[in-house]
Amino acid sequence: MDTNRSLTARRAAERGTAAVLRLWERLGLPADSPEVVSNRGSLMVRMPGAGLVARVSTHTGAQRQDQGWWLGVEVATGRIAHAAGVPVVPPAQSVDPGPHEVDGLWVSLWEDQGDQDGMATPEESAQALVAWHRALADSGEDLPVMTVAHQVITEPLEYAVRHGFLDTAEHAALTREHEEALAGIAGLGTEEVLLHGDAHRGNLLRDSSGVWRWNDLEESCRGPIEWDLAVLGSTPTEDVGRAALTAYCELTDRKVPTPDDLAPWLRLRRLEGNAWAIGCAVTFPERYADPARHYVDEIVERSLDPRRRPSTRGKSSG
Repeated sequence: MDTNRSLTARRAAERGTAAVLRLWERLGLPADSPEVVSNRGSLMVRMPGAGLVARVSTHTGAQRQDQGWWLGVEVATGRIAHAAGVPVVPPAQSVDPGPHEVDGLWVSLWEDQGDQDGMATPEESAQALVAWHRALADSGEDLPVMTVAHQVITEPLEYAVRHGFLDTAEHAALTREHEEALAGIAGLGTEEVLLHGDAHRGNLLRDSSGVWRWNDLEESCRGPIEWDLAVLGSTPTEDVGRAALTAYCELTDRKVPTPDDLAPWLRLRRLEGNAWAIGCAVTFPERYADPARHYVDEIVERSLDPRRRPSTRGKSSG
């Protein structure tokens, strides 16, 4: 099934695009011709006349307790990174980037970097993350700490309970998994940095000059650098991730973490990614319900047999 053509996807695109057009009127911007760029957890709408891309928080936003706060963190991080010279998609420069609330949806605005084909190589991904960490290690002191390990997990699980995708026993099993995963990283982090939070090549965009720029900053926060390294080293596949992590460590004269070193972080990362999918399964079941249900069943089964070793496979980028 092509979920991008599903009724849910079409409705999200229609509602999100209408919100962007309403925002354009509110901001006094000239009439434009919206183009849907992506329609997954969020809706990305290009407004070519203004040279901007609107990020509409749709399925991801639905599971957040305070949607505007999350997009505010994203815009704040984008401003910090852009001011530091980091390769990042900058928030809108000529108009308020937001976040803006429009008809129940939250929207942030970003400079359009064009629509270049291809994916970053492992080496290019590593170089981009090195640039991020070197410039931003001591930045963002006012930003939240490790939301990727806390609210990004708890909020969608609670949302899925409220909407009937999870029952109380399933939620209890996932909560135990969360508690155990948090205990597994206790005391393991080294230096604290401004994390990208979801630092894999799927969140790198190549601009018209060929520079790979980070986007999708909603999960950015302060936290141990090992979080970003675990994400980089496991996504989109084990081989590609390992090559990117090795390149990162060569560039920074850092010892390459072993799979055992990363295992505690990857257990938590896998829960984080699947918690997001569980939340999205409520509003976009065609795309997310089956994989979310598979993970829930796995965790429930494991909770009944604690001898089973946890999987450490990384989060999908889609």
